Parts: sequence; structure tokens; C-alpha cells
Amino acid sequence: MDQAGYSQATELIKKTRARVTPARVDILAALLGAQRPLSHLDIQQLLEPALDRVTVYRVLDWLTAENLAHKFSGDDRVWRFSAAKAPHHHAHFHCQQCGRFYCLEDVTTDLPMALPKQFTAESVEITVKGICADCKPHG
Repeated sequence: MDQAGYSQATELIKKTRARVTPARVDILAALLGAQRPLSHLDIQQLLEPALDRVTVYRVLDWLTAENLAHKFSGDDRVWRFSAAKAPHHHAHFHCQQCGRFYCLEDVTTDLPMALPKQFTAESVEITVKGICADCKPHG
């Protein structure tokens, strides 16, 4: 991970007025530098030196609660995390061949939705399933 990612992670955590810890900075920097949403295991494998799994879970929960990361679950019931560069109003793509997930920043979750009276929507999750560009046969 590059120094810019660590600097950005540190500044984002400072804005929460919470303690800036090495674990929080390392994990948020990993999410900021990722090209796709990461699972808990993906994050553990990226970090040097490695952090124990409980610390990683706690930091991911904290980042999500502070709106610095968002999480979603795939069909495999594994939580994946992305840096929340903006409010989480986009869809995800799940490749049915390789299993990777991608954030679709240009696809919004704004839908015409009629909810029953007294119901308030807080979020909408959309996952598009198909074959990613890396897995699609070229020809």
C-alpha cells in the first residue's frame, strides 16, 4: 500500500474524532487501495504484519458504523467491505465464474419504490450477477 493511502486513511479517521490506531489506519488504507470489495480474509492476507482476526472484525465493524466503509453479503454469505468514498448508493457486480465482487459506481440504487405507510427505506442493495471482463471468453 502506498503512503498516500495511509495519509488519506489517517485523515478520514481523525475526522471521526476517534482514536487513530495503527489497525484502523492499516485496514482503511487497504480498503482505499483495493480495486474491489474485500472479505475479512482478503484483508488479513494483505496486512503486514498480520493482525488477528478478532481485531480485523472489530475494526471493520467500527469503520462501517462510522460510515468509512460499507459492507454487503454475497450468495456465499461472506461479508465484503469497500471504503465508503461517498454514501453507499451504488450497485455491485458478482462474477459467477471467479466469484469476485466489484462496485458499480455508475449504477445507482435509486428506484421508484412505493413502501407501505409508516415504512421508511434506509438502503437498497442491488447485486448484478454475470461474468466479469476477466472471465468472459474473448473471441
